[in-house]
Amino acid sequence: MNPRYVLRVAMTFALAAAGGGVAVYLLNMPAGWIAGGLLVVAVASLAGLNTAVPARLHAPVFLVLGIYAGTGVTQETLNQMQIWPASFAVLGISVAGVVAGSYWWLHVRHGWHRNDALLASMPGALSMVIAAAEGLKADLRKVAIAQTLRILVLVESIPLLAFFIGYPAGTSALAERRVAGPLDLAIFLAAGAAAALVLQRLRLPGAWVLGGMASTAALLLTGAVEARLPAFLAVPVIIALAAITGSRFRPDDLALLPRLAVAALGAFAIAIAVSAAGAVTVTLLFGVDIIQTLLAFAPGALEALTILALQMNIDPAYVVAHHVVRFGALVIAIPILARWLARRG
Repeated sequence: MNPRYVLRVAMTFALAAAGGGVAVYLLNMPAGWIAGGLLVVAVASLAGLNTAVPARLHAPVFLVLGIYAGTGVTQETLNQMQIWPASFAVLGISVAGVVAGSYWWLHVRHGWHRNDALLASMPGALSMVIAAAEGLKADLRKVAIAQTLRILVLVESIPLLAFFIGYPAGTSALAERRVAGPLDLAIFLAAGAAAALVLQRLRLPGAWVLGGMASTAALLLTGAVEARLPAFLAVPVIIALAAITGSRFRPDDLALLPRLAVAALGAFAIAIAVSAAGAVTVTLLFGVDIIQTLLAFAPGALEALTILALQMNIDPAYVVAHHVVRFGALVIAIPILARWLARRG
């Protein structure tokens, strides 16, 4: 591997670790490792540093993150599943409102081409959106910047909101379990990798995260394993996630941000308002904690929001389930909408 590339990767991880450390130890921010690390890497990327994280690291990082999330699933998760279908229904209405409102803002108020406006309005499913953007000859950089900006603001704003309004306190499911030993880790990793490969073959979204979480939850709920990830694994993979997400910005994006920021942030504000309305509806109807529903209804960033949930003592299964359902709906909707746009011009 090129030594200069290795240095870029090392610098990216060092920035993520430094940003996370400041957020956790100096600012006492909820979920500080992801929020602080992401912010520092994103700012450094925009400022001109050519950050990088090898693509080959993404799958193992997401797998361990999924296992980490799975250790937060408890029997209470199973008890709460009875309200999930109704919550999914509210989510569906919320997603339709997010897309319609954001599209109107970008296309009608800011004059974006309808292809760019629609794809930038999609809450999540970034890989599908980018693929559709290429097929529709949409402005790929404009769409990618708008989507990545949404992730950045989401990950930074939710911990701040939780800091001011509070989040579930008490002993988490993780703290009550012993630290996993070598055999436990081997079982977690083997089961998670097998489940992730099956889900990947089925083309399900977030296969590595979902596979790791589902297999780990099954092992814990059945009593086959009773353990949690050690900090020496959990913290580095959260730092890696911050580095991966923050390095989506490139130095050249800085020149486009002033031109795109008002439109993109306005669309984000609409998306947040509609998503928050859906989250508050579920909270009022079913008594689910407001931070939990906000994480579940937030428009995008499955991996980052899963870690936010876990680090704030919130049921990660509820959050992941809603993001997977939304992703699945978008996977069906995006090709249909893309064909409709193609017929229109």
